[in-house]
Amino acid sequence: MKASDLMKKLEAAPEYQEMQKRKALDLKEREDVLAEDERSLIEELSSIGYEVESVWDFVNNNNRHEFLRKFNGSYAGAYPILVKHLNIDHHPRIREGIIRALTEKDANEVASESLLAEFYKEQDLNLKWVFAIALRTVLTRSQKAKHPEYKEVYNGKGQP
Repeated sequence: MKASDLMKKLEAAPEYQEMQKRKALDLKEREDVLAEDERSLIEELSSIGYEVESVWDFVNNNNRHEFLRKFNGSYAGAYPILVKHLNIDHHPRIREGIIRALTEKDANEVASESLLAEFYKEQDLNLKWVFAIALRTVLTRSQKAKHPEYKEVYNGKGQP
């Protein structure tokens, strides 16, 4: 069966159409939940001049695929707000975006202590691994020597 024939068959199937509608609704609901969760962070960033739709705009800042970049440039001025939001209860997807946005070498002075503290508190193994990646980038050599635990998680021993 050709892919085009399969698609015609699926488009004619009511149960497939219903499944597609449910998927679209679930996706919209998830987007709404994430947008609501992230609203205060986006408002704070906007108040200091960073016009982003999501913290993920910082993460995709240097993406080689131009269509993924909604923000371009330095955002070091946003680090204090991002650090503040590490201590606020956010959806895991938003929390990951915050951690990844702080995964910048020049974030050390502002973010290293908070990243370390949150790394040690984090219970979610996936997020703990994201913290380990951030610490690998952000910490200085002497800081890394004082906190070797991140290496175990980074090297996969802490992954699910």
